[in-house]
Amino acid sequence: MEKIIERLVNGNIKVTIPIRLKYDGCKTIIRHPEAEITELDPETMSPLQKAVIQGFQYRDMLESGKVATVSELAQKVKQERAFLFRALSLVNLAPDIIEAILNGKEPATLTLSKLRKGFPEDWTEQRRMFGM
Repeated sequence: MEKIIERLVNGNIKVTIPIRLKYDGCKTIIRHPEAEITELDPETMSPLQKAVIQGFQYRDMLESGKVATVSELAQKVKQERAFLFRALSLVNLAPDIIEAILNGKEPATLTLSKLRKGFPEDWTEQRRMFGM
């Protein structure tokens, strides 16, 4: 899996993972150059899968310029800013954790309620925390 790592002016590190979400009627298709195409039906998706996809959708809206700020995003999607910050944090999960969630193969120790309580930024620590 190719990742692009970039150090930002403010000292933060940005990691870009090549993944595309395609919306096809009632299905969400996740495309990754090295992975099989995973089709997710909103009717059968778990709350955890929906939350991860939502996080990426919100991030894409911010990065594409469709909205300029989280406050503007909150108005557009009619959600509280705190909810959006929690949803946006999910894009910081390790790529293999995201892949496991989207494929429905996450361990029982990885739950949405546990993620909402917060998780470490370090991917190794995330894996340890969730038993992966």
